[in-house]
Amino acid sequence: MAINIQLTFGITVMKQSLLTLATTVLASNVMFTQAYAATECGAPLPEAESIALVKNFYEAFSNQKKEQLDVVLAKDWIDIPMSPGQQPGLEGMKGAMDFYNASFSDFKATNEDFIVQGNKVVVRSTITATQKGEFATIPASNKPIEIMAIDIHELCNGKVVKTWHVEDWLNGLFAMGALPLKKN
Repeated sequence: MAINIQLTFGITVMKQSLLTLATTVLASNVMFTQAYAATECGAPLPEAESIALVKNFYEAFSNQKKEQLDVVLAKDWIDIPMSPGQQPGLEGMKGAMDFYNASFSDFKATNEDFIVQGNKVVVRSTITATQKGEFATIPASNKPIEIMAIDIHELCNGKVVKTWHVEDWLNGLFAMGALPLKKN
């Protein structure tokens, strides 16, 4: 009986030691990653500067000013996911801009909310436009669309280096007449 108690006590101590070790390794990894990111990218920009930088991205799209993207995006910018046929990097975004502007007139992104956390800026936007050209094999409908977008932009050294985004293209497809609306 005494051996069994010591064995149980030994396993409990070993579990606690492993848990402590795992927690220490995880915490060290997080601190190392944060320290590396801070060294790699410098300190995060102040919140107002981060928001201003990201606003320039949307203004470039809304005003069809590709040269403005040179100021905002890193040359090797990563877009997740890329648009159909889009090439990687800054030049790929300029091509995507041409694609959307050929499909939609009066393309405008209105920023609704910004959340800044360290070197990341989350943006909720409303995109409005009129489909004037073919889009994803859908013939021009000349109908207006309004979709929501959520983007996460990662900043480094005063540029956007990576963007993750989700757009509500399902509502866009309904608005263009590409999908039938079910009547109740």
